[in-house]
Parts: sequence; C-alpha cells; structure tokens
Amino acid sequence: MTGRGAWGAAMLAGIVLWAAPALAQSSPPRPNGARAAASPAHPRGTVPLTLAETVFLALRHNRSIQSQYIQRVADRFNLRVAEATFAPRFGIEGSVSHGRTAGVTGTVTTLGPTVNLTTPIGTRFTFGWLGMQSNTRGQNPLATSRATFQVVQPLLAGGGIDVTMAPVRVARIQEVGSKLQLRSLVAEQVTQTILAYRALLQAQEQLRIADESLRRARDLAQVNQALVAAGRLAQVELIQAETSIAQQELGLTTAQNQHQQARLALLTLLAVNQSSPIWAVERPAAESARVDVRQALEVATANQPEYLRTLLGAEVARINLDVARNQRLWEVNVVAGTGYNAQRADLIRALDALGSARSDFNIGLQLNIPIGQIAREQPEVNANVAMRQTQLGIEGARDRLRQQVEDTVRNIDTLRRQAELARRARELAAQQLELELVKLQAGRSSNFQVVSFQGYLQSAESAELSAVIAYANVLTQLDQILGTTLDTWQIRVND
Repeated sequence: MTGRGAWGAAMLAGIVLWAAPALAQSSPPRPNGARAAASPAHPRGTVPLTLAETVFLALRHNRSIQSQYIQRVADRFNLRVAEATFAPRFGIEGSVSHGRTAGVTGTVTTLGPTVNLTTPIGTRFTFGWLGMQSNTRGQNPLATSRATFQVVQPLLAGGGIDVTMAPVRVARIQEVGSKLQLRSLVAEQVTQTILAYRALLQAQEQLRIADESLRRARDLAQVNQALVAAGRLAQVELIQAETSIAQQELGLTTAQNQHQQARLALLTLLAVNQSSPIWAVERPAAESARVDVRQALEVATANQPEYLRTLLGAEVARINLDVARNQRLWEVNVVAGTGYNAQRADLIRALDALGSARSDFNIGLQLNIPIGQIAREQPEVNANVAMRQTQLGIEGARDRLRQQVEDTVRNIDTLRRQAELARRARELAAQQLELELVKLQAGRSSNFQVVSFQGYLQSAESAELSAVIAYANVLTQLDQILGTTLDTWQIRVND
C-alpha cells in the first residue's frame, strides 16, 4: 500500500480549516496526512511505537484484511467467468451404445467437436461435427459424419443487448462493490487502530497523572511531618495526608490495570505477540479545526463506500427488473441452419459443402406464446418490489449519511470547545494548588485545603486528557464518515 493522488487530500483541505492555538502540548496527525512528532521519552525496556508505525502494522498483519484479500480472489474470478460469456465455447460430444435389434447385435459410436458462440445481442451460433461408426456383427463397419451449423436470433424474450449483457453488467457492478467493501474494511481497520492507539496513549497518560498525584501526596506528607516537628501543625493533620496517599496508590493500581488492558487490546488488533512491551510515544494533542458541513456532505456522498454500495445495489435492481420484464414477452426466434452428410469423416469436404448450394439449408421462425401462466409474472413482481425497496434504502442511506456528517461536525465544535475549557481549567487548578502550598507553609491554609486542591488538579488533568483524546478521535471518525481515511493516510488498496 503506497501513496495515492492528491484529489482526496485537496477535497479534505477544503473542508477542514485549521486554526490556532493548539489544544495541547504538540501538534497531532492532521487530517491531510501530517503526523505528530513523537515524544523521545519512553520507559526503559519498552518498544516505542508511533501512530504511523501502528497503522502500518495493522495493515500488514490484520486478519480481517487478509481474509478480505483472499475473498477478492474469488470475486475477480467471478468477473472473469462473466466476461467470458461471449467467448467461443469448445467441447467434444460422444456416445457409445451396444444393442440388439431384430436379432442383429451392433455397436454405435459417435464422437465429434462442437463450438457454441453467443453475441452481445443474443445471437447464438452452434457448429457441430459428429462422426458415427456402426459395427454390426457379420457386416463391414459403416462410418458416416454430419456437419451442422445453426443460428438462433431471439426477437422478443432473450433478445437485445440490454438483456444479453445484463449478467456481465451485474458482475461488473458487483466487482466494483467488492472493491468498495475492501476499501471500507481497510478504512475501518485503520480507524479502529488509531482509536486503540489513542486508548493506549490515554491509559499511559492516566498512569502518569496517577503517579504524579501519588508523588504530590507523598511530598505533602513530608511537608506535614516537617510542620508537625516544628510545632506549626497538629499531629492529627497527618491522617489526612496518609489517607490521600492510600487513595492515590489505589488510583495508581487502577491506572496500571487499565494500561495493560489497552496495551493488550492494541496488540490483539495488530495481530502481533501479546507480550510485546509497546509504548505509544506520541503526545496527546489536537489542533483546532473548522469544518464546513455542506462541503463535508458533498465529499461523503462521493466517497463513502457504504453509501456508494447502496447506489450500486439500486443499479443491479434496475437491471434485474429490465430482465424480468423481458422474460414475460413471447418467445419469437429466427432460426437458420445448414448441414451436410458424408460417408466418411472428411471435414474439408463437409465445410466446403456447408457453403455450397448442394448442402442442406433451412430457415424458420419459432414461436412460443404462454397462456394463463401466472408464475411468469413472479420474477417481475419480485424485481419490482426489490427496486422500490432499494430506492427507499437509498433515501434512508442519504438521510443517515447527512445525520452522521452533521452530528460529527457538531461534535467537533463541541469537543473542541470542551478541550479548550479543560486546558484552561487544568492551568487554573495547577495555579490554585501552587498558591495553596505557599499558604500552607505560611500557616494560612489547612492540610484539608491542599489535599482538596490536589484532587482538583488530578481531576482537571484527567478531564483535559479525555477531552483532547475525544476531540482527536472525532476528527478520525469524520475521516471514516467522509470516506477519506485512505486518502488522509495516503494508502492505496491493491485490489
């Protein structure tokens, strides 16, 4: 999978209008394919993993994608079979029979090649060369041959290029749908991988927040002990600090467990060794973005694989309805043929005779008029119902797509604002805690107040982390809804 053209990226750039400032410490992957700088720090003994590397591993090892590529082998062969409808079909016919008639025992052997050809307008050509040898007891073998050539042209039922080409057109549409399904699956796996990577990133950051909160609680306990020793703080105040330490240790244990769960979830999705000590090294961040709903909807209707597959289904239903209506017509066929009998299997003489005036020749009209057969209406009724249901399905798919786009765009605006407010709240909580520590050392604050502000800071850090991750995820989900995930990540599907 390699780089793709710039059309999708250009369309996406026209939708997403980037604005400053950033919502977190660094720039994340932008929807036009840019990648965030990786953090150089990671624990000793872990394997650093960037988001781009994670996506690459997902595309390389993902079992669902591999299964779909295997299915593509059958899909391509189905199209190949349909395309061969109008290729000559060669065969050999033969039979051997042994019997007795009027007390005479004999064996009759027939063998010869046949050729059948169908044209896009429904004309059927048949050529046969049949050699027969009769062996009767007590008589010399008798060898004869017959060359035949026949043409059948349907005039009503089964005739016309639209009806004859219908299976091929349906197969081509199904091939396009199969490619769209593969693109949809790849985009879905990329999206799931990104979300799983950010879940691991969030768990790591939550682990850091819990560890720093525990460190602050222990630092406060040391300050309290120093103040007690200096006679500036009552001994009972140490209980509050010890309680805070116990709570932070519990929170750290919970964060460690969540981190392991997120790590295993990502490793399972990547289909790699689950004991791998991977570490997400990109910082959680998301830039402010503005999205135009109208342009986003235009891109979605032109690129969203599931919506495009719904449109293809309507085209197949229309073709099936045309074929069903044609099959209700009378069967009227023009039939013409010629043949030549020879005592020996002289192919050249027979072929010459087929074009001469001495060969047999016939032309006629075949007619079949069904009367009172209600079963002939069933295919048309079913096809008409399927066509109307497909049209309703298109309307529903269009409404759902519009709803998804508008909801996602609205969520982008909401989550962007939440991330900005969460960052501001975290900054203020840090300032409050710092001031309260100064007041505590000056004897103007209580231990309870400091512990409370430490809890506020921890909650604010967690809230900011969740808001930034949620905002980055909604941008990724917008990519999938628009059908531009592969363009954003410059992935070309070899279908």
